[in-house]
Amino acid sequence: MKNLVIGLFVLGLTSLGFSQNTNSNVEEVKLESVTVTPRNLSYLDKVQDKSMSDHVKFLEDKASVYNVRELPEFDGRKESFKTIFRGTKGYIIATYSNNGMILKTRERYSDIKLPKQLIKSVLSQYPNSDFLKVVYTVDYDHQKDVKKTYKIQIMKDNLIKNLKISSGGNIDKTVTMSIVN
Repeated sequence: MKNLVIGLFVLGLTSLGFSQNTNSNVEEVKLESVTVTPRNLSYLDKVQDKSMSDHVKFLEDKASVYNVRELPEFDGRKESFKTIFRGTKGYIIATYSNNGMILKTRERYSDIKLPKQLIKSVLSQYPNSDFLKVVYTVDYDHQKDVKKTYKIQIMKDNLIKNLKISSGGNIDKTVTMSIVN
């Protein structure tokens, strides 16, 4: 039995030695270089930054890679085509060109996480305040500057203040106040 196992082992090693044929000629095949870039990279560059909420990034990423030309409703016409993307905390109304480029978006998100620099900015002017509501809007037009606005409702000592903060972090001085009973 021992000789049978050793014989099978040697036979197995011998067959493996002849399994590779080194006499055949290998031809080199040169492939063309291909550069893959997202169609709406300029859109993402203008609307996203590192401190953005994950909910916002998710929907914006979805809109940027969406191929409107694959829709059955899209018939290759020359005019623009609108699509709505909905998430748990917001939506995007995107207008696409006939070749799939994002021309405009109107975005609105509620109850998202604020970027740390905005939290610090608000708390430096309104210390010990509680954040009640956050609404973030983005107006994108491929031919204009992007308008990003945060509308934040804060409360301190039963006094509610509504703040409007531009994308630059400037707090609008028109603050509405109301008293909570």
